[in-house]
Amino acid sequence: MGVLTGLAALASVSALAACGGSSGVAGKHTTGYGAFVAVSKCMRSHGVTHFPDPSSGGGLHLPAGFDVQSPAFKSARAICFKLLPGRGSSGKASAAEVAAARGTAQCMREHGVTGFPDPIVSSKPPYELNLNPARYSEVSAGGGLVIAIPNSIDPRSPAFAKAAKVCDFSS
Repeated sequence: MGVLTGLAALASVSALAACGGSSGVAGKHTTGYGAFVAVSKCMRSHGVTHFPDPSSGGGLHLPAGFDVQSPAFKSARAICFKLLPGRGSSGKASAAEVAAARGTAQCMREHGVTGFPDPIVSSKPPYELNLNPARYSEVSAGGGLVIAIPNSIDPRSPAFAKAAKVCDFSS
């Protein structure tokens, strides 16, 4: 199991968004891909009509220019974050979890993913870190760790997939 999925069922969130729905699922916690499908459906049902479906790995990627500061987005996020493990908060990473995530990042770099970032250690949800979604191909968060993969790295590339397999990284 990869660092991101192995650390308290981490939530991959690009552009820093997630939610829970009005269909009776708010407050229920789902994990993995199902959580992100629910998040996408919830965001759309709460007025963010162009919110994307998750990638096959469960990450959410918002296109450049997606307005995460709009009132509709903020309102939907407040309702819908409750579907994610930890109810949208990142929690606190242990020293061992931070060391493991840093080791995975180093492994990714050693296996050809130049510029793969070290994790950001933060108990804040990623949307509170003011990361500009236009600068990242993917932002993964949970368990007190955030990995913001810059646009210069394509997580769908064969080189990334190969390194991820060797390094046991799941985004």
